[in-house]
Amino acid sequence: MRIAKRFLPLIVLFAASLAATGCRPLMKESFRTPKVRVIDVSLASNPFNDPKGPWRFTLTLEVDNPNDYTLDVARVAYSAALGRETVAEGDHIGDIRIEASRVTAVKVPLALRPDALLSAVRKVLQTRQLDYELNGSVGLQAPVVGVVNIPFSKAGYVDPVDLLKKKPLGFN
Repeated sequence: MRIAKRFLPLIVLFAASLAATGCRPLMKESFRTPKVRVIDVSLASNPFNDPKGPWRFTLTLEVDNPNDYTLDVARVAYSAALGRETVAEGDHIGDIRIEASRVTAVKVPLALRPDALLSAVRKVLQTRQLDYELNGSVGLQAPVVGVVNIPFSKAGYVDPVDLLKKKPLGFN
């Protein structure tokens, strides 16, 4: 009897660890990976007010959470390039909640380095084509599985002359 009482805490601990590890695969199976896509990058400040920068933009992402529970954004990391010039990179940690079974717009501040941007613009004027690439990941805090990084990417090109013709530049 004394031996059973002595080992009882160990037996309870062992049983609890088996239950916890047994549930982990079930949680992984019930976790459905959200989808992230880039919606917009917009100017958030007037670069003429502070020409030496950094210039402020807002990156808007759309996060589709297919799960029956909310997820918290742990971190958003990003890198932006124009042509072959990296014009911005960094990360954002904020209090952002992605509601269950919903699509949520996530806005992230983005800072562009004016020197890199102006160097890229000079190259663009020579080629008359603006290649861009925006890459990153959204780290979502999920129950039991921990932080899950969901990548996002958007790339393409525009003709800068066509861009100026389409709509006037405005500042918030």
